[in-house]
Amino acid sequence: MNSRLSLLLASLTLLTGCQTTPWPMRMFQRPERTTYRTAEMRMDAVRDFRTQSTGVDTPEQREIVNQLARQIQVEPDPLVREAIVDTIAEFRTPLASQVLEAGLSDADADVRRHCCMALGKRGDPAAVPVLARAINGEQDLQVRIAAVEALGSIHSPDAYTALAVAMEDRDPALQYAGVESMREISGKDLGNDVSAWLQYARGETPTASSEEEVSIARRLRGLTPF
Repeated sequence: MNSRLSLLLASLTLLTGCQTTPWPMRMFQRPERTTYRTAEMRMDAVRDFRTQSTGVDTPEQREIVNQLARQIQVEPDPLVREAIVDTIAEFRTPLASQVLEAGLSDADADVRRHCCMALGKRGDPAAVPVLARAINGEQDLQVRIAAVEALGSIHSPDAYTALAVAMEDRDPALQYAGVESMREISGKDLGNDVSAWLQYARGETPTASSEEEVSIARRLRGLTPF
């Protein structure tokens, strides 16, 4: 009986290869763990940092931003980089602004667009020249529009010159974005006449015809029953 059992075990060893653990026992072993983190896992980890933002510049807040700044430099996935940008925008540290400004040179257009939106959300007048450069030098139209819209959230007269560039552009979408941003930061209503807004942005007085058109449009809106 012992010889037959020995023969069976020998046969199992040949069938399963040179394994020290018989195959019935290996079926119940726990799978080997891995440290591989998917892009979705990295995005979730980045978003978790948002709850830790206090809006105050402290050593603890700076350390979080430092960690995110290191990560974005080596992160290959643009969606994760977008998440990092959106998270960093919640922190009020000097490095946070620097990362957002540097992100305007990212290879991915959506990342650059998110940087524009983040700078607008922060509302720091120091970002005006950075966004102005994006309007002038950016090739992607959606990024340029995002930069124009961001200026509409930064209530600074310094934005007028940059918005004038947008309204001088041939693209109607960029012109419209420029008009809306000018309306937002100036608190004025010159209608939708791009030329009137352009004159105002340049420090000139809008022509009487443009002002009359605005007045007529207002009166017509008052008479409209809808």
